[in-house]
Amino acid sequence: MSHRCPWCLEPLSFVERKTAACPHCERPLDGPDGEPRELDLRYEAIEARQRARVQEVLQWGAPAIAVIAIAVSLIHIGGVLLAPLVALVHLVVLRVYVVREARRYLGPTRRLFTRWMARFAFLWLGLPGYAAMAVPLAGIVSGAVTFVVLTEVVHVYTAWSLTREKSRQPMLAWETVLMATLATITIVVMIGVVIGALAVGWSAVTIIDWLRSLAE
Repeated sequence: MSHRCPWCLEPLSFVERKTAACPHCERPLDGPDGEPRELDLRYEAIEARQRARVQEVLQWGAPAIAVIAIAVSLIHIGGVLLAPLVALVHLVVLRVYVVREARRYLGPTRRLFTRWMARFAFLWLGLPGYAAMAVPLAGIVSGAVTFVVLTEVVHVYTAWSLTREKSRQPMLAWETVLMATLATITIVVMIGVVIGALAVGWSAVTIIDWLRSLAE
């Protein structure tokens, strides 16, 4: 039975089959049972398709965001209320169209990290950036830059995670630290917002009751 490299299909001798990489194409031969995983065989195609989709999204998305920013700047403060909707639509497009295929080949931990890294990026960069579209003229630049930056952040981190998954490399410490930091900051800010809202509500009720007592 002929033994060939699963990548370049070149015949391999008995000695060559025992090496870590193919002597012809230099790709790894150390997958399970001597064969590379499905991820190894499909990685390059997945990466190429994701790059092409990113370029496609940027080509039509950046002009679309500029048009939206112009419309939003005309309604000023009302445009701030559209920021969460714009961010949500952008996030869904990236997750469903751009990185969905790559995420299928990630392990559970990396899949979780790419999902939440995208969410935190949109929360801390997307919402302020898209809310700034309410500012005339400057809002157009803010919207376009935010769109490009968020698209690249999600694409680059997912592609990088896929590369490390393919190479069977573990999660890095800074990934865990960054994720824990962002989660902690988000929780603290949310608690602060809730406490602030309760304090404002309590103050408003107190003032109204005081004014009513004066009127009586």
